[in-house]
Amino acid sequence: MERNGSVKTDFLLVPTRASTLHLMNTRSGTALVGVRDRILDAALDEFFAAGFHGATMRTIANRAGCSAANVYNHFENKSELLVEILRAASDEQFTATRTALRKAGPDPAEQWRTAVVAHALFTARNPRECLVANTELRYLGEVDRKRVVGSRDAQEQLFVDIAEKGVELGIFEVPHVHQAVTAVLTMCAGIPLWFRPDGPLSATEVAGDYGRYALNLLGYRPS
Repeated sequence: MERNGSVKTDFLLVPTRASTLHLMNTRSGTALVGVRDRILDAALDEFFAAGFHGATMRTIANRAGCSAANVYNHFENKSELLVEILRAASDEQFTATRTALRKAGPDPAEQWRTAVVAHALFTARNPRECLVANTELRYLGEVDRKRVVGSRDAQEQLFVDIAEKGVELGIFEVPHVHQAVTAVLTMCAGIPLWFRPDGPLSATEVAGDYGRYALNLLGYRPS
């Protein structure tokens, strides 16, 4: 008996039943993950192209190259697909913003600029996810909607906290912090409507510009 779970003969290694089943299960699990991801990507494309109401489980299946029954094996309905897509995108964007903030230091102005740049950069690099999130979320029921908006609300509060800290320190001059934060996030949400990767500005350049716009919107004047 070899250590890898195979029986040694004079000619070849013959896998035992246990090792064969393990290999089959590993491959099966990998295949299932691959199919699920393919369905999610197809659903994102379909929601982006046709909207939530225009998309069906069958059209999503056609894009994914599988049967509608296969889609139903992984997701109960298209609402579940949309929830999965939007939760993942929102969590990733929030993570990107928090990761960038760890390097920003204690200055509220730099924190604000850094947070907006990270938020705008993610939006520019993930236009399908962000546009679908901003246009199709309204079609979810209350329960499904609550499953999605958690990290979005947390991210908005992060911006509010930074802005309020800057106001308290006299760095920002803005009468309505929540309104200003909404204006900045709405401005970033519009990036997918016009930005093109092959255009005159890169995603990084656009995000940098938005960081400066956001500072101006809060009435920041460097000393």
